[in-house]
Amino acid sequence: KAPASYIPILNNFATTTSIMTTTMKRFTTALIAALIIGGCGTEKVQAQRKGEFSLGARMTQYFRAKTFALGIYGNYGITRWLDIEPGINFLCKDNSSVDIYCDLHLLLEVAETCYIYPIAGIGLSDMSSESLGFDGWSFSGALGAGFNYRLNRRLTTSIQCKWIAQTAHRHRNPVSLSLGIEYAF
Repeated sequence: KAPASYIPILNNFATTTSIMTTTMKRFTTALIAALIIGGCGTEKVQAQRKGEFSLGARMTQYFRAKTFALGIYGNYGITRWLDIEPGINFLCKDNSSVDIYCDLHLLLEVAETCYIYPIAGIGLSDMSSESLGFDGWSFSGALGAGFNYRLNRRLTTSIQCKWIAQTAHRHRNPVSLSLGIEYAF
């Protein structure tokens, strides 16, 4: 039996898990289908090049905030080893809000098609129509790590984990886990 101090944590985990179950299953199924379809391509996979631009969609679970988000982002290769990624996440909770961010990725090649990277970024968090004044949103900074796998010349999948520090005292500093897929132009 869990100690009494752990019961609120376990209840929060159960609530978050039930909200995420259906949505995460659908997203994971779509991601696996993209991996299978993308893996069937015959094009030679190439490393990301300087000047390459891609657009992507991402699903993010915010653990301390007990919510998840759907987002879109752009990725631009500044150099062969440095990317910039601006994006926007639409949080799916009772009082929905928007997070706008811009991250830098330092790409470290693991294999011809795989990269790991540290993440550093800044953003504006918890912006909503109710919080257009200075008291309702916060500046944020993010640190984390990610992994990219290029399926073919155009499709890349990613997984990221970030800790997001927010300036507003009423906001918890969430840890986020994201799954995404992007298309390179």
